[in-house]
Amino acid sequence: MSTPNSFHMTRRRLLQGALMAGAGLAFPQLSRAQQGGGRVLQLGYIGPSRNLVNPTGWALASGALAREIAPLGYTSVNIHMFLNGPDLNEAFFSGALDVGIYGDTPSTVAKSRGLDARLVGFDQVGLDAWLLTPQGGVRSVKELEGKTVAVALGSYMHRYVLGLLKNAGILKTTNIVYMLPRDGAPALEKKSIAAFAAPIDNGPLLIAKGFPVLDQASRHPGLVGSSLIQVSGPALQRSPELPAALLRSRQAAIKEIQADPEKYYAFHAQASGYPLEVVKISHPISQFPLQAYPPEGLKLLNQVESFLLEQKLIRKPVDIAQWQVKGL
Repeated sequence: MSTPNSFHMTRRRLLQGALMAGAGLAFPQLSRAQQGGGRVLQLGYIGPSRNLVNPTGWALASGALAREIAPLGYTSVNIHMFLNGPDLNEAFFSGALDVGIYGDTPSTVAKSRGLDARLVGFDQVGLDAWLLTPQGGVRSVKELEGKTVAVALGSYMHRYVLGLLKNAGILKTTNIVYMLPRDGAPALEKKSIAAFAAPIDNGPLLIAKGFPVLDQASRHPGLVGSSLIQVSGPALQRSPELPAALLRSRQAAIKEIQADPEKYYAFHAQASGYPLEVVKISHPISQFPLQAYPPEGLKLLNQVESFLLEQKLIRKPVDIAQWQVKGL
């Protein structure tokens, strides 16, 4: 087992290696165009839902997205679910995706590593995370010192864990291991870890199963996450109006969601397979911004970039103003 000190180098290599490994990776299943048809928009997002939800999912289901991108020559949208941000980054680096919707931390790391993509909006601002323990486990963050905390590396939950442990003064003496959200419950049940950082959707489900909450990202200003929307450079070159079309479709969807929240939540629960109450806890409608670049989202993004630089998880700063698309 790696020591806490050696893990700092290990997690950095994992984070950076996962990003760059995709530079020459082929994704034959993500064909960029259909035979004899028009242009296909390749859109990637982070699961666990097999269906796209949130405002972009509603825009897709209602037809608003199709209406907006049809004048640009797009005849259909292919949706691709990824288990985590580094996996989606691999697809972006390989050129297989036109649009990606995923966490602020992997997005920022990828941009720092040279990803040719532009930030065109925020899908959700204020993503919570829950630090859960086994039954009868530790009762304070300080008690995690020398123990093992599991989280999906490269995710917004990972940044939350690093920030939490740093603030507690135990970052260098706590072992952090990689674990996908789907594996959190079995690990907690077996008590093979001292704590697990769960994302939205997954967290409330685990709480309902009786796992105690040790801490929560929303208790700490700056440690909540955001979900960003990026468009690849090649897609932007082919369709300069794509960012504006995506924004209009999202705005139309959000206005419909605000007008009938219960209808939207019923759609989200059915599409994702999560219980209605879990969806409501994880996806407050107040976290869906109408603006492309909401001030609270940009503030959080600046904090993410500063934190990643401080932790040496990125070597080059990201010019967030230049990352944005002018005129949105």
